[in-house]
Amino acid sequence: MEAKPGKKERLLGIQTRVSWTFFLFIVLMVALLWLLQIQLLDQFYRYEKRRTLQNVSASIAGNIDNTDLNTLIERVAEDNSLCVLVVDKSMETVYSADTAFSCIIHHLNHRDLRRMAQKLETDGKDFVLFPMQRVRNSGFDRQRFAFPVPLPMNDEGGEYLVSVQRATLEDGSEYYVLLNTLVTPVTSTVQTIRSELWVLTTALLLIGFLLSSILSRKISRPIIRTTEAAHALSQGEYTPISDANAYREIAQLNRQLTQAARDLRKVEETQRELIANISHDLRTPLTLIEGYVEAMRDIPGENTPENLQVILDETHRLTTLVNAVLDYSRSQNAAPEENSRRFSLTASIREILTRYGKLTEQDGYVIRFEQQGEAYIQADPLKISQVVYNLINNALTYTGDDKTVTITQTIRDGHVRISVTDTGEGIEPEELPYIWNRYYRGKKPHKRAAVGTGLGLNIARGILDGYGMDYGAESTVGKGSTFWFEMETAGDE
Repeated sequence: MEAKPGKKERLLGIQTRVSWTFFLFIVLMVALLWLLQIQLLDQFYRYEKRRTLQNVSASIAGNIDNTDLNTLIERVAEDNSLCVLVVDKSMETVYSADTAFSCIIHHLNHRDLRRMAQKLETDGKDFVLFPMQRVRNSGFDRQRFAFPVPLPMNDEGGEYLVSVQRATLEDGSEYYVLLNTLVTPVTSTVQTIRSELWVLTTALLLIGFLLSSILSRKISRPIIRTTEAAHALSQGEYTPISDANAYREIAQLNRQLTQAARDLRKVEETQRELIANISHDLRTPLTLIEGYVEAMRDIPGENTPENLQVILDETHRLTTLVNAVLDYSRSQNAAPEENSRRFSLTASIREILTRYGKLTEQDGYVIRFEQQGEAYIQADPLKISQVVYNLINNALTYTGDDKTVTITQTIRDGHVRISVTDTGEGIEPEELPYIWNRYYRGKKPHKRAAVGTGLGLNIARGILDGYGMDYGAESTVGKGSTFWFEMETAGDE
């Protein structure tokens, strides 16, 4: 539904929309950063600790028969802050490494170690993880000290993670690999990150606001200029836009608008030319009619059959001019299916040629019809005859001194082609693509065999396009031109 005149549009401009979209994108990225670094940091940290235990445990178990296993254990324990303990079936220590700040597996008795090992049998797994809560010294009281002690708000002791994995030697005996690590609270880390995020958030929002303003203006400026140019085009004015710094799509749009402006100017010029031509063609018969009527009124004895015949002939000329314009209008708007029926195209052409009998007798024109069989088509007889009339009139207008026009009918592969050939001066190759265009007139002067407006070929084109027929023109300069159209046959009767 179109907006009512005077009603204020509520749609956002492209500059505002781009600016807000980019700014909201920055806000969303900052919010996602806060979520990952503050709310989910502890969960990621715990997940990584568990994954480290599982990977180290699998590495030790896989190298249980290696003579340099002790070197591997010391290295992974040091790099990952782990306690490592490898025991046999009787829970006696085979390998040991203690590099962690706090370790509990080295303080467990044989009964506790055996209970952990039995968990593997109970669960039917080769790897089991035991979370254990770490308890802080409850005797600590910060109130006994002089200055505020910078402890985290959540002063929990964290938790221990203990893992147990079965390792089988080549001789079939079993060892148990126990790992221990401390999962400390990340509260202090979160506080540090939070302080950094406040600075980062402020900087990102400021940068996002500046960039959104700059980018929105840069993106919207060529679009606004193109919109203003299109608005001027609707008022009959257009100035080509320089698209040196525009985007590819905007540059293409500007080129299309420039071409549309040229086409509109060309249409206006041809319309003015058409009006001038029609006005000239109308003025001549009207002047003659007016002169003869005044003579018959004012001069005795001028009311003769000859003068009346002149008036009648000029009236026919006026009728022909008006009908040509009306035919053009109907050819642009009428549906091709109207009044469509099966008829003989060959017989229709013969009937048309009989109507040119007077012209051929009085003015010496020769119209030949060379046919190949009898062609039947499915179409509107009046429209098809109008096409034939216009092609013949065009040929009579431009034919040579021998005043000969040849109509050829050929039937092949279920199609019939009608060709109309004149013997005139021909059409220049650069003009040939435009001869069917509306209002187009050739550059060479010519005589007219019959009254017309110059719309004949375009009227024929409109009818042929409506039926989807193939048509075209061929010409050789100095030898004449051939206009043709082709359509499917409807079979013989």
